[in-house]
Amino acid sequence: MFERTEAYWNELTRYAAFHGETLDALRGRRVLITGAAGLIGTFLADLLLAGGSRLCLVDLDEDRLTQRFGGAEALLAAADATDPARMDELFDFFRPKYVVHAASNTSPADYAKKPVETMETNVLGTAVLLKNCVKYGADRFLFCSSVEAYGQPDSGDCVFDERFSGYVDCNTLRAGYPSAKRACEALCNAYAGQFGVDFVTARIGRIYGPTVIPTDAKAPTQFIRDAALGRDITLKSAGTQVYSYGYVADCAAALALLLVRGEKGGAYNVADSGSQEMLRDFAGFCAEAAGTQLAFETGFDLAAGGYSNITRAVMDTAKLEALGFRTLTHAREGVANTIRFLRETHAFEEDKS
Repeated sequence: MFERTEAYWNELTRYAAFHGETLDALRGRRVLITGAAGLIGTFLADLLLAGGSRLCLVDLDEDRLTQRFGGAEALLAAADATDPARMDELFDFFRPKYVVHAASNTSPADYAKKPVETMETNVLGTAVLLKNCVKYGADRFLFCSSVEAYGQPDSGDCVFDERFSGYVDCNTLRAGYPSAKRACEALCNAYAGQFGVDFVTARIGRIYGPTVIPTDAKAPTQFIRDAALGRDITLKSAGTQVYSYGYVADCAAALALLLVRGEKGGAYNVADSGSQEMLRDFAGFCAEAAGTQLAFETGFDLAAGGYSNITRAVMDTAKLEALGFRTLTHAREGVANTIRFLRETHAFEEDKS
Protein backbone atom coordinates (compact mmCIF):
# COMPACT_ATOMS: atom_id res chain seq x y z
CA MET A 1 0.00 0.00 0.00
CA PHE A 2 1.30 3.45 -0.93
CA GLU A 3 2.22 5.70 1.98
CA ARG A 4 3.77 9.15 2.11
CA THR A 5 6.69 8.68 4.46
CA GLU A 6 9.02 11.38 5.77
CA ALA A 7 11.46 10.48 2.98
CA TYR A 8 8.70 10.93 0.39
CA TRP A 9 7.71 14.33 1.78
CA ASN A 10 11.35 15.38 1.81
CA GLU A 11 11.67 14.37 -1.85
CA LEU A 12 8.49 16.22 -2.74
CA THR A 13 9.67 19.32 -0.88
CA ARG A 14 13.01 19.24 -2.71
CA TYR A 15 11.32 19.14 -6.08
CA ALA A 16 8.72 21.75 -5.18
CA ALA A 17 11.46 24.13 -4.08
CA PHE A 18 13.58 23.58 -7.20
CA HIS A 19 10.59 24.08 -9.51
CA GLY A 20 9.04 26.88 -7.48
CA GLU A 21 8.71 29.29 -10.42
CA THR A 22 6.67 26.76 -12.39
CA LEU A 23 4.46 25.91 -9.43
CA ASP A 24 3.91 29.59 -8.64
CA ALA A 25 2.52 30.05 -12.16
CA LEU A 26 0.00 27.29 -11.43
CA ARG A 27 -0.89 28.42 -7.92
CA GLY A 28 -4.65 28.69 -7.52
CA ARG A 29 -5.25 27.38 -11.03
CA ARG A 30 -7.80 24.62 -11.59
CA VAL A 31 -6.20 21.49 -13.02
CA LEU A 32 -8.02 18.25 -13.91
CA ILE A 33 -5.84 15.13 -14.06
CA THR A 34 -7.01 11.78 -15.40
CA GLY A 35 -5.10 8.70 -14.30
CA ALA A 36 -4.43 10.64 -11.10
CA ALA A 37 -3.81 7.56 -8.96
CA GLY A 38 -1.21 6.14 -11.33
CA LEU A 39 2.57 6.23 -11.23
CA ILE A 40 2.93 9.65 -12.87
CA GLY A 41 -0.44 11.11 -11.90
CA THR A 42 0.15 10.60 -8.19
CA PHE A 43 3.43 12.50 -8.04
CA LEU A 44 2.16 15.20 -10.39
CA ALA A 45 -0.88 15.72 -8.17
CA ASP A 46 1.26 15.87 -5.03
CA LEU A 47 3.63 18.36 -6.68
CA LEU A 48 0.80 20.63 -7.83
CA LEU A 49 -0.91 20.43 -4.44
CA ALA A 50 2.38 21.44 -2.81
CA GLY A 51 2.40 24.46 -5.12
CA GLY A 52 -1.15 25.50 -4.27
CA SER A 53 -3.03 24.38 -7.39
CA ARG A 54 -6.71 23.44 -7.18
CA LEU A 55 -7.15 19.90 -8.41
CA CYS A 56 -9.81 17.54 -9.70
CA LEU A 57 -8.30 14.06 -9.55
CA VAL A 58 -9.93 11.50 -11.83
CA ASP A 59 -9.19 7.77 -11.83
CA LEU A 60 -11.09 4.63 -12.74
CA ASP A 61 -9.82 2.82 -9.63
CA GLU A 62 -11.87 4.28 -6.79
CA ASP A 63 -10.09 2.31 -4.06
CA ARG A 64 -6.61 3.39 -5.15
CA LEU A 65 -7.74 6.99 -5.68
CA THR A 66 -9.19 7.12 -2.16
CA GLN A 67 -6.18 5.36 -0.63
CA ARG A 68 -3.74 7.74 -2.26
CA PHE A 69 -5.64 11.00 -1.90
CA GLY A 70 -8.25 10.55 0.82
CA GLY A 71 -8.02 13.68 2.96
CA ALA A 72 -6.25 15.74 0.28
CA GLU A 73 -7.58 19.20 -0.53
CA ALA A 74 -8.81 18.14 -3.94
CA LEU A 75 -11.96 17.00 -5.70
CA LEU A 76 -11.80 13.21 -6.12
CA ALA A 77 -13.79 11.59 -8.92
CA ALA A 78 -13.87 7.85 -9.55
CA ALA A 79 -14.73 8.01 -13.23
CA ASP A 80 -13.94 6.71 -16.69
CA ALA A 81 -12.42 9.34 -18.99
CA THR A 82 -14.30 7.74 -21.90
CA ASP A 83 -17.70 8.44 -20.29
CA PRO A 84 -19.05 11.59 -22.01
CA ALA A 85 -21.81 12.32 -19.50
CA ARG A 86 -19.57 11.93 -16.45
CA MET A 87 -16.79 14.05 -17.93
CA ASP A 88 -19.25 16.75 -18.95
CA GLU A 89 -20.57 16.76 -15.38
CA LEU A 90 -17.06 17.14 -13.94
CA PHE A 91 -16.07 19.89 -16.38
CA ASP A 92 -19.30 21.77 -15.74
CA PHE A 93 -18.79 21.62 -11.97
CA PHE A 94 -15.02 22.12 -11.74
CA ARG A 95 -14.35 24.30 -14.81
CA PRO A 96 -10.68 23.31 -15.22
CA LYS A 97 -8.30 25.70 -16.93
CA TYR A 98 -5.72 22.94 -17.45
CA VAL A 99 -6.42 19.31 -18.33
CA VAL A 100 -3.81 16.53 -18.11
CA HIS A 101 -4.77 13.24 -19.76
CA ALA A 102 -2.54 10.66 -18.06
CA ALA A 103 -5.06 7.81 -17.98
CA SER A 104 -3.97 4.74 -19.93
CA ASN A 105 -3.10 1.12 -19.58
CA THR A 106 0.69 1.18 -19.34
CA SER A 107 1.36 -2.43 -18.40
CA PRO A 108 2.43 -4.89 -21.12
CA ALA A 109 0.10 -7.50 -19.65
CA ASP A 110 -2.83 -5.16 -20.36
CA TYR A 111 -1.66 -4.55 -23.94
CA ALA A 112 -1.98 -8.30 -24.50
CA LYS A 113 -5.08 -9.00 -22.39
CA LYS A 114 -7.03 -5.73 -22.72
CA PRO A 115 -6.12 -4.32 -26.13
CA VAL A 116 -9.55 -2.76 -26.73
CA GLU A 117 -9.53 -0.98 -23.36
CA THR A 118 -5.97 0.16 -24.02
CA MET A 119 -6.98 1.84 -27.27
CA GLU A 120 -10.31 3.20 -26.06
CA THR A 121 -8.95 4.84 -22.91
CA ASN A 122 -6.47 6.70 -25.05
CA VAL A 123 -8.48 7.55 -28.17
CA LEU A 124 -12.04 7.82 -26.84
CA GLY A 125 -10.84 9.43 -23.61
CA THR A 126 -8.84 12.01 -25.52
CA ALA A 127 -11.83 12.78 -27.76
CA VAL A 128 -14.17 13.24 -24.78
CA LEU A 129 -11.73 15.47 -22.94
CA LEU A 130 -10.96 17.62 -25.99
CA LYS A 131 -14.67 18.15 -26.64
CA ASN A 132 -15.07 19.39 -23.08
CA CYS A 133 -12.01 21.61 -23.38
CA VAL A 134 -13.79 23.32 -26.29
CA LYS A 135 -17.16 23.46 -24.55
CA TYR A 136 -15.88 24.81 -21.23
CA GLY A 137 -12.98 26.93 -22.43
CA ALA A 138 -9.95 25.20 -20.93
CA ASP A 139 -6.71 27.11 -21.43
CA ARG A 140 -4.52 24.09 -22.18
CA PHE A 141 -4.74 20.34 -22.76
CA LEU A 142 -1.67 18.21 -21.98
CA PHE A 143 -1.65 14.79 -23.59
CA CYS A 144 0.64 12.18 -22.08
CA SER A 145 1.96 10.26 -25.06
CA SER A 146 4.80 7.76 -25.05
CA VAL A 147 8.20 7.03 -26.51
CA GLU A 148 6.44 4.07 -28.14
CA ALA A 149 4.74 6.50 -30.53
CA TYR A 150 8.07 6.74 -32.36
CA GLY A 151 7.98 3.11 -33.47
CA GLN A 152 11.08 1.34 -34.74
CA PRO A 153 14.40 3.21 -34.92
CA ASP A 154 15.88 3.45 -38.41
CA SER A 155 19.46 2.63 -37.39
CA GLY A 156 21.47 1.08 -34.58
CA ASP A 157 22.50 4.48 -33.21
CA CYS A 158 19.19 6.28 -33.80
CA VAL A 159 18.17 8.95 -31.29
CA PHE A 160 14.52 10.06 -31.32
CA ASP A 161 13.97 13.79 -31.60
CA GLU A 162 10.45 15.15 -31.81
CA ARG A 163 10.46 15.06 -35.65
CA PHE A 164 11.24 11.35 -35.91
CA SER A 165 8.57 8.87 -37.02
CA GLY A 166 9.41 5.19 -37.33
CA TYR A 167 7.61 2.08 -38.48
CA VAL A 168 4.81 0.46 -36.46
CA ASP A 169 3.34 -2.81 -37.74
CA CYS A 170 -0.35 -2.11 -37.30
CA ASN A 171 -1.29 -5.70 -38.10
CA THR A 172 -0.32 -6.92 -34.62
CA LEU A 173 -2.06 -7.00 -31.26
CA ARG A 174 0.85 -5.18 -29.62
CA ALA A 175 0.46 -2.25 -32.03
CA GLY A 176 -2.64 -1.04 -30.19
CA TYR A 177 -0.73 1.01 -27.64
CA PRO A 178 1.67 2.95 -29.91
CA SER A 179 -1.00 3.32 -32.59
CA ALA A 180 -3.45 4.74 -30.04
CA LYS A 181 -0.86 7.26 -28.89
CA ARG A 182 -0.25 8.33 -32.48
CA ALA A 183 -3.99 8.64 -33.11
CA CYS A 184 -4.40 10.79 -30.00
CA GLU A 185 -1.62 13.12 -31.08
CA ALA A 186 -3.31 13.49 -34.47
CA LEU A 187 -6.65 14.14 -32.74
CA CYS A 188 -5.08 16.90 -30.65
CA ASN A 189 -3.83 18.55 -33.82
CA ALA A 190 -7.26 18.18 -35.41
CA TYR A 191 -8.94 19.94 -32.49
CA ALA A 192 -6.31 22.66 -32.57
CA GLY A 193 -6.87 23.23 -36.29
CA GLN A 194 -10.66 23.11 -36.24
CA PHE A 195 -11.52 24.51 -32.81
CA GLY A 196 -8.38 26.37 -31.71
CA VAL A 197 -7.62 24.08 -28.75
CA ASP A 198 -4.31 24.90 -27.05
CA PHE A 199 -2.53 21.62 -26.46
CA VAL A 200 0.93 20.27 -25.79
CA THR A 201 2.16 16.67 -26.03
CA ALA A 202 4.58 14.95 -23.65
CA ARG A 203 6.23 11.88 -25.17
CA ILE A 204 7.28 10.08 -22.03
CA GLY A 205 10.13 7.61 -21.68
CA ARG A 206 10.37 4.66 -19.31
CA ILE A 207 9.41 6.06 -15.92
CA TYR A 208 9.92 4.50 -12.50
CA GLY A 209 9.65 5.69 -8.92
CA PRO A 210 8.05 5.31 -5.49
CA THR A 211 4.48 5.89 -6.74
CA VAL A 212 4.63 2.69 -8.80
CA ILE A 213 1.49 0.57 -9.13
CA PRO A 214 2.19 -2.91 -7.66
CA THR A 215 0.38 -4.73 -10.47
CA ASP A 216 2.42 -3.06 -13.23
CA ALA A 217 4.12 -5.73 -15.36
CA LYS A 218 6.73 -3.54 -17.07
CA ALA A 219 10.25 -4.94 -16.77
CA PRO A 220 11.66 -2.04 -14.68
CA THR A 221 8.80 -2.41 -12.20
CA GLN A 222 9.35 -6.15 -11.95
CA PHE A 223 13.04 -5.54 -11.24
CA ILE A 224 12.21 -2.96 -8.59
CA ARG A 225 9.57 -5.23 -7.03
CA ASP A 226 12.01 -8.14 -6.76
CA ALA A 227 14.70 -5.87 -5.35
CA ALA A 228 12.33 -4.47 -2.71
CA LEU A 229 11.53 -8.05 -1.70
CA GLY A 230 15.20 -9.03 -1.54
CA ARG A 231 15.03 -11.36 -4.53
CA ASP A 232 17.51 -11.86 -7.34
CA ILE A 233 16.70 -9.86 -10.46
CA THR A 234 15.75 -12.03 -13.45
CA LEU A 235 15.99 -10.77 -17.01
CA LYS A 236 13.99 -12.57 -19.70
CA SER A 237 16.40 -11.50 -22.43
CA ALA A 238 20.10 -10.66 -22.75
CA GLY A 239 19.20 -7.17 -21.54
CA THR A 240 21.06 -5.34 -24.32
CA GLN A 241 18.07 -3.12 -25.15
CA VAL A 242 18.91 0.57 -24.66
CA TYR A 243 16.19 2.90 -23.35
CA SER A 244 15.78 6.39 -21.94
CA TYR A 245 14.59 6.25 -18.34
CA GLY A 246 13.21 8.92 -16.05
CA TYR A 247 12.52 9.28 -12.34
CA VAL A 248 8.85 9.98 -11.67
CA ALA A 249 9.53 13.21 -9.78
CA ASP A 250 11.46 14.59 -12.75
CA CYS A 251 8.71 13.48 -15.11
CA ALA A 252 6.02 15.20 -13.02
CA ALA A 253 8.07 18.40 -12.88
CA ALA A 254 8.48 18.32 -16.66
CA LEU A 255 4.71 17.97 -17.13
CA ALA A 256 4.09 20.94 -14.86
CA LEU A 257 6.59 22.99 -16.87
CA LEU A 258 4.86 22.05 -20.14
CA LEU A 259 1.55 23.29 -18.75
CA VAL A 260 3.17 26.67 -18.21
CA ARG A 261 5.83 27.07 -20.88
CA GLY A 262 5.31 24.43 -23.56
CA GLU A 263 4.80 25.76 -27.06
CA LYS A 264 1.19 25.57 -28.29
CA GLY A 265 0.89 22.43 -30.40
CA GLY A 266 4.40 21.34 -29.48
CA ALA A 267 5.62 17.85 -28.65
CA TYR A 268 8.37 17.29 -26.08
CA ASN A 269 10.40 14.25 -25.11
CA VAL A 270 10.29 13.65 -21.35
CA ALA A 271 13.13 11.54 -19.96
CA ASP A 272 16.50 11.96 -18.25
CA SER A 273 19.30 12.55 -20.76
CA GLY A 274 21.70 11.16 -18.16
CA SER A 275 19.81 7.86 -17.86
CA GLN A 276 20.18 6.18 -21.24
CA GLU A 277 20.77 2.67 -20.01
CA MET A 278 20.90 -0.92 -21.18
CA LEU A 279 18.09 -2.92 -19.63
CA ARG A 280 20.61 -5.16 -17.87
CA ASP A 281 22.34 -2.10 -16.39
CA PHE A 282 19.04 -0.80 -15.02
CA ALA A 283 18.44 -4.27 -13.57
CA GLY A 284 21.97 -4.11 -12.17
CA PHE A 285 21.14 -0.87 -10.33
CA CYS A 286 18.21 -2.71 -8.73
CA ALA A 287 20.37 -5.66 -7.69
CA GLU A 288 23.06 -3.32 -6.37
CA ALA A 289 20.56 -1.41 -4.24
CA ALA A 290 19.06 -4.62 -2.90
CA GLY A 291 22.29 -6.54 -2.40
CA THR A 292 21.10 -9.36 -4.66
CA GLN A 293 22.24 -10.91 -7.95
CA LEU A 294 21.32 -10.77 -11.63
CA ALA A 295 19.98 -13.87 -13.37
CA PHE A 296 19.02 -14.52 -16.99
CA GLU A 297 16.09 -16.62 -18.25
CA THR A 298 15.91 -17.64 -21.90
CA GLY A 299 13.04 -18.81 -24.07
CA PHE A 300 10.48 -16.23 -22.92
CA ASP A 301 8.07 -15.05 -25.65
CA LEU A 302 8.23 -11.28 -25.23
CA ALA A 303 5.51 -10.57 -27.79
CA ALA A 304 3.05 -12.96 -26.15
CA GLY A 305 3.61 -11.18 -22.84
CA GLY A 306 2.78 -7.83 -24.41
CA TYR A 307 6.37 -6.58 -24.32
CA SER A 308 7.86 -4.39 -27.01
CA ASN A 309 10.35 -5.91 -29.44
CA ILE A 310 12.10 -2.57 -29.93
CA THR A 311 15.70 -2.87 -28.80
CA ARG A 312 16.65 0.82 -28.85
CA ALA A 313 14.52 3.81 -27.81
CA VAL A 314 16.82 6.68 -26.89
CA MET A 315 15.27 10.14 -26.67
CA ASP A 316 16.73 13.56 -27.43
CA THR A 317 15.54 15.89 -24.64
CA ALA A 318 17.17 19.11 -25.92
CA LYS A 319 13.80 20.68 -26.73
CA LEU A 320 12.55 20.24 -23.18
CA GLU A 321 15.85 21.45 -21.75
CA ALA A 322 15.59 24.60 -23.91
CA LEU A 323 12.60 25.54 -21.74
CA GLY A 324 14.95 25.55 -18.75
CA PHE A 325 14.23 22.04 -17.54
CA ARG A 326 16.81 20.02 -15.66
CA THR A 327 16.52 16.60 -14.05
CA LEU A 328 17.60 16.16 -10.43
CA THR A 329 17.84 12.38 -10.15
CA HIS A 330 19.66 9.91 -12.41
CA ALA A 331 18.88 6.21 -12.67
CA ARG A 332 21.25 4.68 -10.10
CA GLU A 333 20.18 7.14 -7.40
CA GLY A 334 16.52 7.05 -8.39
CA VAL A 335 16.40 3.26 -8.29
CA ALA A 336 18.05 3.20 -4.86
CA ASN A 337 15.59 5.84 -3.58
CA THR A 338 12.63 3.89 -4.94
CA ILE A 339 13.66 0.57 -3.45
CA ARG A 340 14.42 2.16 -0.08
CA PHE A 341 11.00 3.83 -0.07
CA LEU A 342 9.16 0.64 -1.04
CA ARG A 343 10.93 -1.32 1.66
CA GLU A 344 10.04 1.32 4.27
CA THR A 345 6.36 1.14 3.33
CA HIS A 346 6.27 -2.64 2.73
CA ALA A 347 4.50 -1.82 -0.54
CA PHE A 348 5.13 -5.29 -2.01
CA GLU A 349 5.06 -7.23 1.26
CA GLU A 350 2.03 -9.27 0.17
CA ASP A 351 4.11 -10.78 -2.64
CA LYS A 352 6.16 -12.74 -0.10
CA SER A 353 3.38 -15.23 0.55
